[in-house]
Amino acid sequence: MAISTARKRLESIERNVLPSMFMGLIIKNDKWFKKTLEETLPALEIKAITLASECKEKGECNEDEPFCDETRIRNLFKETRSKLEKEHLTRQ
Repeated sequence: MAISTARKRLESIERNVLPSMFMGLIIKNDKWFKKTLEETLPALEIKAITLASECKEKGECNEDEPFCDETRIRNLFKETRSKLEKEHLTRQ
């Protein structure tokens, strides 16, 4: 069993999970959109911030490293929500 560091999990959220929300294979109806905005993204954001904090505590990130910056992470999720909202409006 592979052991994944907090940094690797945070990288996976940013590089794999968030971009996958824009792929064409997902059925993006109103139900999916509502659940994504109200449940999935908030839970992922909390997880990402927790992982960033864990990275700092374990020395995987420096205190001043932008990758683990909580403000940057919050902005990333804010941008993702905004892009999803725009895409949803375009599809309607």
